Amino acid sequence: MRIKKLMITLLLSVILIVSSALPVSAQNNQTASILINGEILEKAAQIIDNQIYVPLDALQNKLGNNLQYTYQDGKVSINTGDAAVQQAVQKVSQSVVGIIGNISESSTSYYDYGSVLVFGSGVVYRSDGYIITNAHVVEDMENIVVVLSNGKAYSARLKAIDEKCDLALIKIDKGRLKPVVWADPSSITEGTTVMAIGTPLSFSLRNSVTLGIISGLNRTIDNTYRFIQSDAAINSGNSGGPLINMKGEVIGINSVKYRGVGIEGLSFSIPVDTVLYAMDHFFKYGRIIRPYLGAELEEGVAARYGLPSSEGLTISKIYDGSPAEKAGLLEDDVIVEMNGVKLTTIIDYNEETKKYMPGDTVIFKVIRDEETIEVSVKFDEEKL
Repeated sequence: MRIKKLMITLLLSVILIVSSALPVSAQNNQTASILINGEILEKAAQIIDNQIYVPLDALQNKLGNNLQYTYQDGKVSINTGDAAVQQAVQKVSQSVVGIIGNISESSTSYYDYGSVLVFGSGVVYRSDGYIITNAHVVEDMENIVVVLSNGKAYSARLKAIDEKCDLALIKIDKGRLKPVVWADPSSITEGTTVMAIGTPLSFSLRNSVTLGIISGLNRTIDNTYRFIQSDAAINSGNSGGPLINMKGEVIGINSVKYRGVGIEGLSFSIPVDTVLYAMDHFFKYGRIIRPYLGAELEEGVAARYGLPSSEGLTISKIYDGSPAEKAGLLEDDVIVEMNGVKLTTIIDYNEETKKYMPGDTVIFKVIRDEETIEVSVKFDEEKL
C-alpha cells in the first residue's frame, strides 16, 4: 500500500495497475513504453515489483472520453463505453443552441416556405453571447431568435457572414455562456468516434445526439474548402451544430448531407481549422478578407474525377489589370507550387491562400512550354 500511495503522488494523483508477467531481466524502478493503437503514450510506465504502473492521466489524454476517471478519498472511479459518450455530450450540450426565425420576403426560398418559421443550430463561441452557425441558416432569416439549452430565448443580431465558408457569427445580449472547447486539428483522424448535436426536423427535437465515425478527411463538395465526412446522422436543422469527439471537443460545424434514394451516411462538417480561420477574420475585420490572384484555374482530368493526381492547375483565363497579369503569368501556364507547397486541386489552392492576405507576395512554380520557371505575384484583395 505504501508503494501504491507513493506512485499516486508521483504520477499526477492516480495510477492504473496492469498485471503483467515480466521477463526475468526486468528490474524494479525501470520504465516501459506503452503503445495505444500503435502510438506511444506520452508518459512512460513504471515497473515496480513485477507490475506495470501506467499514469491514468496519460491514458485519458490518449483515449479521450473512452476512459474517464476521478480520484477522491483513495478511490479511482473509471467510466468507459456508454458512460463516456454521456460525459462527452454533457460537456458540450450547454454550448449548443437552437436558432429559429422567419424567412425574409426577399429570399428566393420565401415562396417555398412562406411565413413559416425555419430553424437550425449553433454553438457558443464566446461567453459574452457570440454564437457560430452556418451562413445558409441565417443568411435569409429575419427576427433571429437563439434558444439556449435551458430553454430561454434571446433575440440575435447577425454580426458577420461568409457564404463561401458557409459560416456566420451572431450575437445575443447574454453573458456567462459556456463556450465550446475546440479540438486540436492534428488529432482528427479517420475512424474516430464522433457525435453530431443539433435540432433535426423539428424544434421539439432540439439538442438531439447521433453517433458515428469519421469516414474521411479532406473531402471536397463545392471546390471551396476541405470538409470532414462522417456517418453520424445529420438532418435538416442540424446545420450549424457541432461535430464532437469523445473528449467533448468540437472538431467541426455540421453543414451538408447528401440526400437521395439509396444514399445513407454521407454527412459533411466544416473542420475546426476553417472555423477558427473564419472567426479570426470576423472579429478582426467583420468579414473574411481573401487574397486575389485574378486568374481562373482548372484542375487536371484525374483531379476532376477525384483520382490521385500529380498535375498542377492550368490557368484558363487571366483578368485585365489583375495581379496575375501584372506578374507576367500567361494563359495555359500550369501552376505546380505556391511557396513550395504542391497544388493539384482548387481545394489545395484555396486552403493554402488562407495563410495569406492582400499585399502578401508569393512565389509560384510554373510550367510554361515544358520549362519550369518561378513567378513572383503580389496579391490584391478579393472583391465582394
